Amino acid sequence: MKKILNYANLILCLGLIVACTKDFILKDIKNETVSIIAPADNLSTPNNNITFWWDELDGAEKYNLQIVKPNFNSISQLYVDTTITKNKFSYTFTPGTYQWRIKAINGGGSTVYTTRTLIIDTTSNLNLVSVAMIAPASNTVLANNNVIFSWNQLPATTYYELLITSSTGSVTTVSNIPTTSYSYIFPVSSGVEEKFSWKVKAYNSFSQTQNNLPRSFRIDHKSPSFPSLAYPVNVTTVKDSGAFRWNYSGIFSDIKFDSLFIGTYPDSTLTNPIIIVVPRAATNTSTFSIKPTLASPTNTLTSSNYYWWKVKSIDSVGNVSAPSAVFKFKLMN
Repeated sequence: MKKILNYANLILCLGLIVACTKDFILKDIKNETVSIIAPADNLSTPNNNITFWWDELDGAEKYNLQIVKPNFNSISQLYVDTTITKNKFSYTFTPGTYQWRIKAINGGGSTVYTTRTLIIDTTSNLNLVSVAMIAPASNTVLANNNVIFSWNQLPATTYYELLITSSTGSVTTVSNIPTTSYSYIFPVSSGVEEKFSWKVKAYNSFSQTQNNLPRSFRIDHKSPSFPSLAYPVNVTTVKDSGAFRWNYSGIFSDIKFDSLFIGTYPDSTLTNPIIIVVPRAATNTSTFSIKPTLASPTNTLTSSNYYWWKVKSIDSVGNVSAPSAVFKFKLMN
């Protein structure tokens, strides 16, 4: 009986020794390779969030994953060099061409690297680009409430979104625009001038463009201030070498040209005047002048006669000011 117990103990001890020895014997994986599930080699994708996935290798304790740009033969940047114990790893890329490789490791050594190429498609990923806006251009002044917005097309765009902000702070958002233009009618009343800004973004199923710088424009239904007559003053006599002069209410007011009306005495209402269109000086001066002899190629002012005169201002979108006061003068040699 005692011998039987000794044999049993011996067998038990041998079993424990074999089990322990098995735990310390590492599998040689040097001639193995890691089998990759995803992404496929040379994959070109617009999706910039990639999950790397591979089969677990028998005998592996961990894995070393490296990602570079553009390839391992000519590395411009190392993005990832990490050791993990699981068989999945996610990373978010910017557009471009990359190479990645993976190997399995245990205490006895490692496999060779398995290398793959990955392309993040720059034409489909909108995250790093913005929409080029066309019209209305910055600081445009418009006379029509119906404004047509336009911009350049971006490839791989599903729809565009237009954002319009008024000077009062209200924001209008128009989404799901399928084309590169959109017509919008603004509720700007007669006699009112209002400023707006606009910008546009492009979207697809997984990305959107960056915010572009907003462009401002004005819808102008407000007439400019009427000019103030400066010379000749009312009820005065002037020489032919003199000049008509008038003042603007502001140096930078939006005046495109003035209409000078000259009528013969006693027509103080100027029902049948000589009309001279005077472009505004490019220097934005607050005073403009024109000599009487230039009044009209077919109508010459006659010496010793009385005349009436007034001026109206017209802005860049055609709004006309109220007339100035009407002054009387006599032209002398």
